[in-house]
Amino acid sequence: MFGKRKKDQPSGSEFHQTNSEQQLFAQLLAETRADPEKVFTIEMIDRGNPGRDLDDRLDRLRHAGVTMTRPSPAEGVPPRSSSHSESGTAGTPADELVPLSRQPFTAEPGDVFFIPDGGGRVLLGHVLATLHDAVYVAVFQRPEDLPRPADPLVVLATQPVVAGLTLPARFQPGMWEVVGTVAPDTARLLPAYTWGTDLDGVHVTDFSGSRSRPATEIEATTIPRRVVVSPYFIDIAVRAVVGLVDWHPDFEHLRYRSTPRSVDLFPAR
Repeated sequence: MFGKRKKDQPSGSEFHQTNSEQQLFAQLLAETRADPEKVFTIEMIDRGNPGRDLDDRLDRLRHAGVTMTRPSPAEGVPPRSSSHSESGTAGTPADELVPLSRQPFTAEPGDVFFIPDGGGRVLLGHVLATLHDAVYVAVFQRPEDLPRPADPLVVLATQPVVAGLTLPARFQPGMWEVVGTVAPDTARLLPAYTWGTDLDGVHVTDFSGSRSRPATEIEATTIPRRVVVSPYFIDIAVRAVVGLVDWHPDFEHLRYRSTPRSVDLFPAR
């Protein structure tokens, strides 16, 4: 399992290799917990069983001019707590929502949270799904930017402005605070992904990675790769959306687009 890692410099990249996607996400969670303002983007380019098969493919990539760095062993990550108070948000004005009691660095599918825009106001976020230690979040317009009555359910039914796979390291007081729970609209918002190379063949996979098949020529060029970003990167993209900082090309993969959905390519059995 390896991915191309873009560091703070827009042109910088290195290969980040672990034995599994789960190990990679655990490593990234440890990094972002230690440094909540760490910035990185990792594009998942391949998957496979560790060993000679993976090493051979990595050798071919290295011969093509790339380099690889091996991360240090992941730090211990405490288990996610399953006991938490739940609060529906239907009919509750956004300005009356209050943070729930929640263990730091944890998030669950359905969590509705406030994400500060850097200018004293907040946008509404929604945790749509988890993948190992990572979370897929969607960020929506401010409730006050929508016609009244703009209760949270109305906001969550709109099109997100930012969406992406990240780590829950900023789910803590003063950063991203959970204010309620609503069943996520995964059929509408969870994307499909591609993985693989032209050399070994491009595949399309559902969001969870549990179902995969060879991609058509069109799918190989239009369906995005799975990308995991630091949570601080999402904060910066939110500030760009509201106009507090300039929009940077590196934010483009976080701009929500209606790409092929996981449920479209892999219907429920």
